[in-house]
Amino acid sequence: MTKLSTLFLSGFIALASLSPAIAKQVTIATDATFPPFESVDANGKLVGYDIELMSAVCKAAELDCNIIAAAWDGMIPGLTAGKYDALISQLTVTDARRKIMAFSDIYSHPTFRFVAKKGASLDVSPDGLAGKIIAVQTGTPMDAFVTKTFPKATIKRYDGGSAPYLELTAGRADLHMSYEAQITHAFLNGDNAEKFELVGPQYTGKDAPEFGEGVAIAINRRNADLLAKINAGLAKIRENGELAAIDAKYFGKN
Repeated sequence: MTKLSTLFLSGFIALASLSPAIAKQVTIATDATFPPFESVDANGKLVGYDIELMSAVCKAAELDCNIIAAAWDGMIPGLTAGKYDALISQLTVTDARRKIMAFSDIYSHPTFRFVAKKGASLDVSPDGLAGKIIAVQTGTPMDAFVTKTFPKATIKRYDGGSAPYLELTAGRADLHMSYEAQITHAFLNGDNAEKFELVGPQYTGKDAPEFGEGVAIAINRRNADLLAKINAGLAKIRENGELAAIDAKYFGKN
């Protein structure tokens, strides 16, 4: 075997070792209990802001993606174990999460709020919420924040993103904390606006580390090729205006 053919073969083997992570179908998990970001419609189809964004990224990056619904509490373990290649579910980027997964470039900076019954006259402070019941989704930034900030309150945790609202409307919880856009567009955008309202201050990652740096797509740390492809796709839809159009469709942003 000549030196040239040896080099060619070595190069081919190197390329072959990189290609499978990109060539195969990319499995992306989402917690479909968090409208308008991700949910399942009457026909059983995944719909929502994150679903459209992820589909646009995959198309721009020329990735064959399969977005599937998964239970929230199993998503991150599934990613680290290699069951999923990526996650999209309004995942905030925090130092703790960076230790176990990689993140794409950030695509939004959410604000977080409490929602409660109108006229409840709540004092949103550690002493003011003493004895109150706060409903949150387990393992979220909201869970971490209220657990740390309101130690005298009772924290009730639920696996799904919709369950805390059921507790609030049934009177079994006094407050629920979530993304402000999620509360406004999925809960208060209807009859609930007559009975419930946003309360307390807005919170962002600048107010508490639990809220992170922003929202991004989570990727298995071992898959640097996929991370590069997804970032390239995200950059492309940001540049061609598709990301802004999706923002405007769901939240009226320009």
